[in-house]
Amino acid sequence: MKSFAFIVNPVTIKQLKNSWPALKLVPDFLLAPSLKNLPPFKVLAIKKIRSVQGKEISGYFIISTRLPKETEELREEGVIDRIVGAHHIAERLEAKILGIDARASMLTYKGYSIIKKLKIPFTTGSAFTAWSIFEAIYRIVRVKKLNLKEYTLAVINATNPVGKLCTRKLADYAGKIIVTSPHRDRLEYLKETIANVSPVEVIIEEDANNAVRNANIVINMNDSCKQTFAIGELKPDTILCNLASNNMMNRVKFRQDITVIKTGLVKLPFLDKAGINSELPKNIILASLAETMLLSLEDRFINYSFGEDINPDKLEEIADIAMQHGFEVWLPEAPVL
Repeated sequence: MKSFAFIVNPVTIKQLKNSWPALKLVPDFLLAPSLKNLPPFKVLAIKKIRSVQGKEISGYFIISTRLPKETEELREEGVIDRIVGAHHIAERLEAKILGIDARASMLTYKGYSIIKKLKIPFTTGSAFTAWSIFEAIYRIVRVKKLNLKEYTLAVINATNPVGKLCTRKLADYAGKIIVTSPHRDRLEYLKETIANVSPVEVIIEEDANNAVRNANIVINMNDSCKQTFAIGELKPDTILCNLASNNMMNRVKFRQDITVIKTGLVKLPFLDKAGINSELPKNIILASLAETMLLSLEDRFINYSFGEDINPDKLEEIADIAMQHGFEVWLPEAPVL
């Protein structure tokens, strides 16, 4: 049976304990300072994932024992070394492709540097993650009977590879797009790229508060950059698409006048236990993990989503593959009709 491997970076101590049950007996205050002394990775096997076509694959979770805060403290070389270390494990397990969570975008900027060091194909899942955001917006707008051409979209951290793909895809649908990022030069390049293919107005905004203050729909991918915005700046009736951690979801609980949707999630065709995030329903997984699975189901053992300039055509391609295998973007607020 074909197999894949996927690098998991737990966001919290709780998620780390869920993925490594032996750690549940260790108090949080003792575990946090001990992370550097733990083995760098833990492996969990996924026995079987089925497609509606009858195809089956197996896989492995290679769980990093570093939380995002500790990972960000590593230099570029250290980050690459950890991915290469996980790659060596995947290679020993005879996995045919290695994936990583697209939300770990600080890693994906170095895609080409990483790929040169790997012997098996690699993907960040950015293409399917971006597609899942696009489809979520399309479906929620349809449910609310809104005309997207009349609305302004703000993308927080638009130079993140996923943010860039979303911005380019939505350029043909939104009335106006506001983009923010700590990297002004990358924003200028993105604006120029969109201007070559779409007449939509793209506004560069350095202040995230100003961006959300003037937007009807906000895509938030803020976990990977220093930009942030005050929840109070969101206009009433704003649609907030959140790809970041649950910290944002907790911050917006008091805003009953906005619609908050958690994006980047995919429903498996069968009730398989293929995730380690206990906060998600049993058969719901990250879109980046789904992309790795789909490529394995298709025997597409190639470098797919990596680097800063991912071909936008891959969004349509991976969406078609997902439909063929029964993988569905999960959005309870706007179910597929």
